[in-house]
Amino acid sequence: MARNGNPEKDPFERIDACIRNLQDRPDYWYRITRSPATREAALAGLVGELEGHHLPLEALDMRCFTIFAVSDICIKKRTRRVARLAYRAVGLLLLTLRDGSPGPLLDEAFPVLSKAIHGASPAVVVAAIDCLAAASFAGARHVERSMDAIWRVIVPLATLRSAKLKIRRAPERRTNPTVLVAAVSAWTFLLTTVLSTTSTQRKADRTGRSTAITSLMEFLDADDRRVRMAAGEALAVCAELNLLTGRDTDALVAKVSSLAAESASRRADNSLLREQKELFGQIAAFLDHDEPPTTSWEFHDMMKVSTWVRLVQLNFLRKFLGNGFLEHVQANPLLKEAFSFGRVEGKPLSIQNKGSSMLIDDLLRDLNRIRDGSWFDNNILVLPRIAGRMKCWPEKLLRLGWH
Repeated sequence: MARNGNPEKDPFERIDACIRNLQDRPDYWYRITRSPATREAALAGLVGELEGHHLPLEALDMRCFTIFAVSDICIKKRTRRVARLAYRAVGLLLLTLRDGSPGPLLDEAFPVLSKAIHGASPAVVVAAIDCLAAASFAGARHVERSMDAIWRVIVPLATLRSAKLKIRRAPERRTNPTVLVAAVSAWTFLLTTVLSTTSTQRKADRTGRSTAITSLMEFLDADDRRVRMAAGEALAVCAELNLLTGRDTDALVAKVSSLAAESASRRADNSLLREQKELFGQIAAFLDHDEPPTTSWEFHDMMKVSTWVRLVQLNFLRKFLGNGFLEHVQANPLLKEAFSFGRVEGKPLSIQNKGSSMLIDDLLRDLNRIRDGSWFDNNILVLPRIAGRMKCWPEKLLRLGWH
């Protein structure tokens, strides 16, 4: 029960209220303009509902288009905090939808997201990187392109030299450490979802990613411990997936052993020294005698992971879903099979195992059969810009703001 004895609203009623407070409302005599504080509170509430509940597409219905549209309008026209919330709303929305169904939404959002991750504000860039990674995995599209875009954040392109475009590895100081950690983690997460299982394909992947492995090895010498740890996890995944050459492995073993035994220093921040030593100690044990990372979390039951691939996937999703992680693992078909509780360990997440659902396309097709213009006038979720006599159909909601 809610306050004053009134029944608590269901999540969809709360979502509807948030959407209304994100929109300016036209009237016969004047326009109702929402205050910035009202918009920010509404967007925070919307993010909270998407984070705390798994709301399938069949139940969201037209709301998914409206949430998608108002989120990008907030990204482009509001404050940095609102932009961060809007990126999170988009990522949560697409991760909530069923396998493959977010594809059409991701097609519209990808150009904006791939550009946003090269922005100036570190906090906004981190939110955009996390959104791009989660959305690309959920939509099972643009994953390789997303990895390339994120890698350009990690190792930016150099300027023209001697009339020839060259690529150089940017020093760690050139990229904000917080952004660098987020980018390496997101890139590694996507890497774990795209690799094939055949030895021939893995050999090709290994050859194509040799430059990336060299760059990650260099980040093990970064001043920031968070950067070292993110690069270490990425290299552990590469080793587990057999993407390292013998020379790479020998160099990694020597460096990992050094980081696992590092002593405190007056010239460095030692707040993460213990975590660094534990992580690289686990990596060293894995490289030396194939000892898997043994990590478990206790919720109402035990969740176990025993590979670096699954550990990276779990860490990314725990961070991204926040307080809603347990709810999504229990209810979201995307995650339910991979992260099971108890003794049986689920399968790693992979875009190759996902079906090609056309639920969004089907929904658009059904809605476009409606030829009653009053449908938009009576729909409380419609945006004022496309309402009424303009008779624009749901494709406008799909594209509104993202172009």
